[in-house]
Amino acid sequence: MLDFLGIFLGSLGWSVTSVSSSLRALEEVGRREYFLVLTDIAMPDMDGYEFVTTLRRREAACRVALMTGFGYNPKHTLVKINRSMRCPFYFKPFDRTKLAEGVQRSWIDYHRELLKTAASD
Repeated sequence: MLDFLGIFLGSLGWSVTSVSSSLRALEEVGRREYFLVLTDIAMPDMDGYEFVTTLRRREAACRVALMTGFGYNPKHTLVKINRSMRCPFYFKPFDRTKLAEGVQRSWIDYHRELLKTAASD
């Protein structure tokens, strides 16, 4: 899945950094700025909720989108994240059009926020 996402998003012109663990992803986000972090819910180091919570605590400016291979379950981590953090999510297998549109929307929202912050300074 990681390879597919890298190839697919790269074919659309996006620069993609792929990592295979949440701890490595946190290191990357701390090292440079990203407009979007696309993360799985189920990960070995921490679940998606813990990961997104950590990103927010570190005040990472990036947008976050989540993906999962699980269907809807009211007790699922995805529901917990969506209620408290309002992140877009994608179910596997992905609808490529929706994923592409979501990445584009994240790019626009990220840069809109940067402009708003710069204008208020």
